[in-house]
Amino acid sequence: MDEQAVITALRHHDEKALGQLIEHYGDFIQQVVLHNLPTSYERSFLHDIENRCYYQVWTKITSYDETKGEFKAWLGTVVKNQTIDYKRGLKGTFQTLAIDETYLASDQVDQIEEEIDYNELFAPLSETERQVFNLYLIEDLTPKEIAKTLHMRSLAVYKHLSRGRRKLKQEVEQHDF
Repeated sequence: MDEQAVITALRHHDEKALGQLIEHYGDFIQQVVLHNLPTSYERSFLHDIENRCYYQVWTKITSYDETKGEFKAWLGTVVKNQTIDYKRGLKGTFQTLAIDETYLASDQVDQIEEEIDYNELFAPLSETERQVFNLYLIEDLTPKEIAKTLHMRSLAVYKHLSRGRRKLKQEVEQHDF
C-alpha cells in the first residue's frame, strides 16, 4: 500500500491500514518518541506512548490536510505532542505525591552515602566511563547533558553507561558482594 492508500484506508477505519501504518512508520514514530524522552525512566513508557500515538492517528486522521503539508510531518507532530502530553502527566503524578504519607530517609543514610569512596567503587571502569558515571550518578545529569559536557554524542554516553554497568555487575558477581 502506498502512503495515499494508507491515509484513505485509515480515514475509512480499515484495521489493515493501521497495520500498514505501523509497518511503514513504526520506526519513525519510535524515533520521535525516544527523541523527546531523555531519561531512562521516561523511556520505559515507550510502548504506552506509541499505542497512544496510533490511537490518536486513528481518531484524528480526518484532520490531516494534504494541502498543508506532508503526512510524515503531520504524523511527527502528532507523535511529539502525544509524547509531551504523556511527560506532563508523569510530572503531574510526582507533584501530587502526598508528602505527609511519604517516608523520608533519615540523616543516617546521608552519612553512609558520604562515606562511599566512588573512586574505589568505579575503579574497574575506564577513565571515560568513570567521568560518565560520576556525572550521571553523583551530579545527576541526563545523558544529553553529559554528552554536551564531555563533548560526545548522546549515543556514546549510553554506550559508556551500558559498558560500565556490565563491568560493575561482573565485579560484584566475582567478589560476591
